[in-house]
Amino acid sequence: MFTVYIQMMKNRIYRLTSGRYVTVREVMDATGLSKPGAYKRLAHNRDDDAVFTKAGVNRGKPSSIGMEWKSKPVQVAMGIPINPEYLDGQIKGESSFDRDGNRLSYAERTALARYRREQRKAWRDSTNNIKNRSNYGW
Repeated sequence: MFTVYIQMMKNRIYRLTSGRYVTVREVMDATGLSKPGAYKRLAHNRDDDAVFTKAGVNRGKPSSIGMEWKSKPVQVAMGIPINPEYLDGQIKGESSFDRDGNRLSYAERTALARYRREQRKAWRDSTNNIKNRSNYGW
């Protein structure tokens, strides 16, 4: 019985969105994927471009390395800031949130930390009365 199941899996034909019929072996030969990789790709996606993308190509989200933090404008009512910038990155429990209460992803948290570090450095470099500055000019 087990060998019959394996034989059925070997000969399985998948129909893609274009109407083309392919087998796991064809996907393996075209992409360079292993057998489990080809099975998984066909199980999760039937789009021709996604199925026949070469092995090792990032088909997911674009990389967020070097993402820049874009600060939203602050809303002010009668001179009082409603959603000030310092509320970004609040920690509640084990998660970090922006000023509107939306959870920040890891990429957003690191971009916010980098943004604040750059803002702090610019502030410290712009004034002469800050102690422990890195550029005393000595």
